[in-house]
Amino acid sequence: MATGMTLLDLCAYLGLGAVGAASINLLIGMLMALRYSPVRDWPHRHINIFALHQWTAYCAVALALTHPLVLLFVHAPRFRVIDIVWPTHSPLQPKLNLAGAGALYLLLLVFVSSLLRTRMGRPVWRNLHYLVFPAAALLFLHSILTDPALKDGHPDLLDGGKIFVEAATLVSLLAVGVRIWLRGKGLRPAGRVKATGRAERVAEPAAGAGSARP
Repeated sequence: MATGMTLLDLCAYLGLGAVGAASINLLIGMLMALRYSPVRDWPHRHINIFALHQWTAYCAVALALTHPLVLLFVHAPRFRVIDIVWPTHSPLQPKLNLAGAGALYLLLLVFVSSLLRTRMGRPVWRNLHYLVFPAAALLFLHSILTDPALKDGHPDLLDGGKIFVEAATLVSLLAVGVRIWLRGKGLRPAGRVKATGRAERVAEPAAGAGSARP
């Protein structure tokens, strides 16, 4: 007989949603860094990938924030506010919960820095934006190893939700590998990359000559 969705189910679904949104956001961000163009490349259509990147970030942060808040309404085990904010003494799996909290705080830092990027300057924003990678690592670690039933701390790694997180982790790792492999080249046509490189080399002496003027 169906009993409906419990608070623990809601908490788990919010966490899975956060993983999915963060993974999509990470993939879109790496495509943007590789100079991906949906007009030049597949699907050859005008798509605002910057807006997609923004909205997936909003979704990831919102879901990651609401995910632990649900635990405050669970009767057993009992979570206090301090167990959410700084879960070193949370009722179950405190180390993994601390990893989840660390992922949330890093995501918030990246998110807020993006909102203030015009004020803080691009170099500072860019350096802070790299924190998304350790945030993703902590998020995947927390999501894979935590027990969604809050019973014995031994999750079923072949559960549907866990398989979803494991697949997201694998895809993200492969995407990071491709990003590193294509570093400096991106997804632009080879001729354009060479032309850009030549233009930069020509511009450098010209800039030097200009700076030598009295």
